[in-house]
Amino acid sequence: MKFQRLSRDRSIEFAAHLETLTRDPRTRKALPQGQLIRPLNREESDFLDSERLLCKVDFEYFFSRYFNLEIDPGVGRGSGIGPPILLESQHRYIKLFGKREIECFEEQRKHKFTTGIKAYIHKVRQVAATATVRGMVWHRMIFWYPVRGLFATLDDKRISEVFARDHLFLDKLAWWLKPNIYPDKQNAELGFEDPISSRMSYQAENSETGFGTGSQNDVSHITEVALFQNEGKIRFSFIPSLPKAITTLHVQESTSNGKGNYWHEASEGARHHRRGYEDWIYCFVPWWYNKDKYRAIAPDDWVPEEHTLKHAEKIERTSPEFNDGVVYHPSRGQLYWWESSRAEHLSNGELPEFLTNFGADPGETFQSPQRGALPPELIEQMSNECMNPGACYEYELSAN
Repeated sequence: MKFQRLSRDRSIEFAAHLETLTRDPRTRKALPQGQLIRPLNREESDFLDSERLLCKVDFEYFFSRYFNLEIDPGVGRGSGIGPPILLESQHRYIKLFGKREIECFEEQRKHKFTTGIKAYIHKVRQVAATATVRGMVWHRMIFWYPVRGLFATLDDKRISEVFARDHLFLDKLAWWLKPNIYPDKQNAELGFEDPISSRMSYQAENSETGFGTGSQNDVSHITEVALFQNEGKIRFSFIPSLPKAITTLHVQESTSNGKGNYWHEASEGARHHRRGYEDWIYCFVPWWYNKDKYRAIAPDDWVPEEHTLKHAEKIERTSPEFNDGVVYHPSRGQLYWWESSRAEHLSNGELPEFLTNFGADPGETFQSPQRGALPPELIEQMSNECMNPGACYEYELSAN
């Protein structure tokens, strides 16, 4: 097939033109489904063929042009409803998942077997993890059908939020990409008619039946994992049900919630490639990663406090692990935001909560929920002054 990779703006512009063909030019009312005011010309027909092909084989192409969502105006990348201009964190998710996808195909070719894509996304607040994973899930549902899907989270309120976002995407999807929706059960199930026949169910942890019971799901997405009351539902019931197949896409995402729980153990296991977690993706997104997100205008006479300078040093020291080996130097605006926000939380006795949600590295986010003998400020200071751990001695075992 012939195809032409267009710029994002050109794709969006031409797609908008095609939408005009679905409305009566005099009344501007939508025509009955499937009808156009005239047949497509050669250029329009070639555009559809090319875009459909590219959307299927290139998730980022599809996501950045046709996945409509509510735009965050705080990052200076537009507002209202539309396809996203990707944040740094979103590029990171796509890169890591793409790398693992290539490994899966290599495993399938060599061993006739693969466990698919499985991932832990350890995040701070508002780093577009949920939106990106929803895009990945619906990409599979539309283009690689039929797919059995599941979304799970804590409670019905969060289910309702994600269901509404998913429906917004489907409602705004270009007519030439959009399957016929059925079923459509509020906060419970979305799917497509034959021949696609993909299905997405929505389940809360606090439901009486639990989630994923008695079924296998090709794609699955669980949010707020660290807040689950019964971690056994994930560890012992859901994960063993994941299909070991090239079609598997399973993502868990969460901020931290203390130490010694399932999320602490599992995410750190994947991070350090411990036994049993070797085929899991680990992605930590620190607060500084999206450079336009958390920042403020620093006064001209602002001088960073000592703990702010220590935190900046910590970012520079730990950032290569999460930034493709590159040292990150936080901007003046980022550090001013961090210092101001820290001061606000400290005055309210909420420093551990602030560090949980806005840590520079994973260890900083795993704050104890209980107040111990040492004040949080002292623990933070000691953490900032710690160097990266490493071997301090070497030894050899004698053959005898």
